[in-house]
Order: sequence, then C-alpha cells, then structure tokens
Amino acid sequence: MKRHFGTLIFTLLLVAGIASMAHAEEVTLDKVIVSARGSDRLQSQTPGGTGVVEKEEIILAPTASIADSISRISGLTKTGDSPWGQDVSIRGLTGSSVVVLIDGMRINTATEINARLGFINPMDVERVEVLKGPVSSLYGSGSTGGVINVITKKGKFTSESDVSGEAILNWSTNPQGPDGYGRAVLSLKDLWIQASMGIRDHESFYGGDGTRISNSQYEDVYLRLAGEKKWSDLLTTRFQAMNIEANNIGIPGGSATMPQNAAITYPRSKNSLVSLDTVFTPKSDVVQEVLFNLYYTKNDRRVRIDKPAPPIAYVSPMADHETFGGKIQGEFGIGNHNIVTGLDAWNWHMVSKRAKHLVAGPVIKDKPTPTSTMLSMGIFAEDDWKLNEAFTLNLGARLDRIEVSNKANAIYDKGTEEDLGWNIHTGLTWTPAKNWSHTVIVASSYRAADILERFKNINLAPGIISRGNPNLDPETSYYFEYGLHYTTNTLSVTGAAYINYINNYIEEKQKTAALYEMENVGKARIYGLEMDANWRFAEHWDLYGNIAFANGRDLENKEALRSVAPINGLGGIRYTMGNGFWARLETPWALRQSEVPHGTERSDGWITCNTAAGYDFTMGKIDNSVSLSVNNIFDKKYQNYLANSRGVELLEPGISAAINYQIAF
Repeated sequence: MKRHFGTLIFTLLLVAGIASMAHAEEVTLDKVIVSARGSDRLQSQTPGGTGVVEKEEIILAPTASIADSISRISGLTKTGDSPWGQDVSIRGLTGSSVVVLIDGMRINTATEINARLGFINPMDVERVEVLKGPVSSLYGSGSTGGVINVITKKGKFTSESDVSGEAILNWSTNPQGPDGYGRAVLSLKDLWIQASMGIRDHESFYGGDGTRISNSQYEDVYLRLAGEKKWSDLLTTRFQAMNIEANNIGIPGGSATMPQNAAITYPRSKNSLVSLDTVFTPKSDVVQEVLFNLYYTKNDRRVRIDKPAPPIAYVSPMADHETFGGKIQGEFGIGNHNIVTGLDAWNWHMVSKRAKHLVAGPVIKDKPTPTSTMLSMGIFAEDDWKLNEAFTLNLGARLDRIEVSNKANAIYDKGTEEDLGWNIHTGLTWTPAKNWSHTVIVASSYRAADILERFKNINLAPGIISRGNPNLDPETSYYFEYGLHYTTNTLSVTGAAYINYINNYIEEKQKTAALYEMENVGKARIYGLEMDANWRFAEHWDLYGNIAFANGRDLENKEALRSVAPINGLGGIRYTMGNGFWARLETPWALRQSEVPHGTERSDGWITCNTAAGYDFTMGKIDNSVSLSVNNIFDKKYQNYLANSRGVELLEPGISAAINYQIAF
C-alpha cells in the first residue's frame, strides 16, 4: 500500500482538476514537417508516412526516453529492454534500419543493447519529426526503416537585449524519482546564447501486479550550450556543444544474446555532440538558402555483465564510437521547382575491448570486435515540382559510396569492403478539392551492414558464440505507399497503406549447435495500414486516435518477422477551455500477437487508461504551468511484445503518477 499512497494522492488531485474542466493549447490539425524534403511542408502534402510530436506531448510522457512520446505516432512501437535504453520499431523495422538524428546530425552506436534515444534529455527537445520508411533521399544508409530527427530547443534574435529562460520540475511515482531542467537564454539583435541543464534520477519501476522490475533504474546529467551569431542579414553561424553522462543504468532484461541470469548494467554511458552550422540566405529568388554543417559525436559505452557463465564472475566490455560528419546543402527555387540538393559525409570509428574477471581472481583481456571504421559519402537531391494547382510531383535521388575497414584480431582478418548504395523515389500529391489530398510514393533504397553486424563476437553461453559476417551484402528495399488526407478546421483524417519488400534481409541465424552468425537470408515483406483522426466535435472538445496494422514475413523461411508489432492504437478525448485549464483521458491498446517466428512466444492483448490535467497561468511576467498525470490508472499487468527480455517476465510499468511544474520568463 505504501507504494500506491503517493499515486492515490495525485489521482485525487487529478480528478479535481478534471472536474474543473480544463484547457490545452489549440491543436494544429495539419502539422508542418521539415525533415522529409529539407524545407517546410504540410504533412497532408508530403508523399510518404510522417509523424510529429511537440514539446507539450513530450513533457507529459515518461521522461526516461523520447521513445515513450514518439510511440504515440501510428506505426511506431517501443522496443528495448529498459526505460533508459528504449528504441522504437517503425513499421516493423528497428535498430540499424532506422537513422536517429539530433538536429539533423547522425547518432551512431553499435551494441546489442541500443540506447540512442536515451542520449538526449527529453525536456530539452522542441519537437521530434519521424519519417516512416525510405521516403526521403536526404539521409542515406540505414533509412530503409525510417528516420527520427530530434530537434532541440533554441533561442532567437530580438530587437532589444533580453534575458529569458525556463525551469521544469517533475516528480513521478513509478519509477520513483525527480527530473529537473533549466534553460537560460541571452538574446540580442545579432546574437543569442543559450545554456541548458537536466538531471534525471529514478529507481527501478514496478509492474502492474506490484512486481519490482529489478535493475531498471537510471540516472544521468545533461549539459548543453548553444548559440547563433548574425554576421549580416544574409549570414549566420550556429554552434552547440552537448554532453550527457549516465551512470548505473540497469538493463533488467538485458541483451537477447546473453544468458538469462547475466545481470547487465551500464556503469557509464556518455554521449557528446559538437556542431557548427553556417547559413547563407541571399536575397535571391533562385538561391534561397545554403547550409554548411560540421559535427563530431562520441559515445563511450561501459558495460558490466555479471555471472555470464562459469568460471567468469563478470565481464566488462567497453566501446568508444566516434563520428565525424558534415554536409553542404542548398535550397533553390527555379520556376515551379523547389530543389534541395547537396553533399554529405560521415566517418564512424569504433574501438572496443573486453575484460573477463574470473571467480578465481585473474583477468583475461581481449578485443572481441576489431577496431573498425565505416565511411559514407553521398550526393543527394529532392525536387518538389508544382505541375499545377492540383498536382505536385516529388522526385528524389541519392548515390553513396560506403567503405568499411577493420584491423585484424583473433577472429577476423584485416579487410576492406566497399558498397555503392542509392535511394531513388517518385512521389505525387494530388489535391482534387478543397481539404482533400492524395499522396503516392514509390521508392527504392539500401542499407549497408553496420560494424557490429559484420564484426561482433559474443559468448552467449559456454561453448556458444554469436558472430558477425564481414561479407554481408547491403539490404535493398522496394517500397510503395498511398495516403488519403482530409483536413478542415474541425476534422483531420489520414489513412495510409504501404508495402515494403527487402532483398538480402540481414538476420542472425543458427549455423551449428555452437554458432550463431549474421547472414543475408533472402527476402522479407512488410505491409500494413494506418489511420489517424482528430475531430473537434464541439466547442472545447476533441476526439482523437489512431490505429496501426502491420504484417511482416521472412519469405525465405516462411515465418513471421520478430520486430513487427501487433495491431495497436490510441484513443482519447480532450477538453479545452480558454481560462487556462485543460484535461484529457486516453486509452493505449494492443491486440494479441499470434504471428510470431519459430521459438518466440505469443503476446496477449492489453488496454490501459491514462489521464492528465493542468492549469496555465501568469503571475507578473512569469508564465506558470502545472500538470498532473496518471498512467495505467487501473494498474494493468501487461507486456510489450517487442520488449527484449531473454525469457524474463519484463512487465510494463504499473500505475504511475507524475506532477510537473514549469515556469518561463
């Protein structure tokens, strides 16, 4: 009962807030997205699946990872093994098939336990834009499944000098612990500088039946300095330096490639990002913008695996991943054409080591994965061609040269592999009548195998090895999607149907009783349907929801793909009022997943109920916002089919309440 006492108090306060009949900001029914074409486009006018989550939704979601908030988008489902280490599946593809960006810059990491979405504090995020599938030519290898672009908060130029800022305090009951965030901005007519900081510290969470999910704790400290200098009306330079360091991160289920009794933690996981952008915006009808970007990221991964197999007491693998990258990108207006084109390159370098600490005392050191480098250089172009008032044609293409090289170690010989990859697509937007639009896209793209898929060497159990394959061919994807959109001031409905064929599909296969190895297994097919709707059916009232269905098959082995989520969705009702109060009630749900590959357990269906309410008010020159939220109100015990648990009953969190207080000045 003690565990639920704080939750009960919050729930009573929340019910009082709902009874007051609350307000939230006006809903924008047709959102703008930049990541698909490199310039502003309405979602209803963009061929290919897209999704957007704004900062207001991010704040209300659990704060461990932005995976919690972006999984509200239809077709996206949380995966992973811990709150901090969550990833997402986009229409059945995940991990190396999805590119993760921070402000357009690639975050590379190669471990069996993915944690890219934990490498930024959600409170410092302005919005997240998602591309579903290979619908853009701007990003290159790894975007066959889609792209997640995390866009951070930034300052702005002001006509007079100004100091502004915000502070956010959050406390939740499950996982219990606080979150704190602060941001200060100095703004001038030709300069702004911003400093932000965040701290998160949470205990292990409890499942719906009161079971403590041990080793699911997380804590980290986040720092970011950013700014922009206006040299003239035509030229500006932006910079940022970001660092997040997490300690004692628990992985309750751990990697699927490790024995069930091997507890896994991150004693330290650290990510740093430094970037410099120069933007030239000439007063020309033809040359609209030219961007020069340089960036450097480094993530240090320290892992501890306890009791992996006798006579080893624990193993401490480590890996450092460095990526240097940059691009030159221009936007041009030529007649009825809006063209975004450029060059980009990135170089990903990995160094890893491992120490095996024996029960008897000695330590054995080795390099299971050789020092490796992956270099990608590409040229790309996107053209939106307005044929007439009803039709807009989108053409996109890119060509990449990818080189992967490695030094020799005990398992792999020194070698170099080269791939030539591409993305090419044709999209069409047809607006036959006011409020209606049809979108169609046909695309072909590729994904080169990453460093881990080529060179990993992991002891799964005594005498059993999981190994990479340096000779993997790139996956190639052939993709089609049709979308239908209807948008008015009170109603927005979007439907989509898609199919994705993938040749040379990369998967781990059992070669012998003692060896698992990565290989190209042939063809895979994923198809699905999605629908999103928002209906403002009365003054102050909105109904909203989405539903997603996907089916994935390994056509070579005639079985289901593991990373495809069951039919799932979200339904909700929102009440808004002009006096500063707001409230909502919503129900995420998923059906039973019975289409599973051999050796994988089926999952049961589930439905939960979440609610939130808040009040926005101004005192003097300070804007205040307080909100209360309760997730899984009825303490439902359930599991996520895509959770990676190694046979452990890895439950989703039970009832959880959170209070959030924000001030802005």
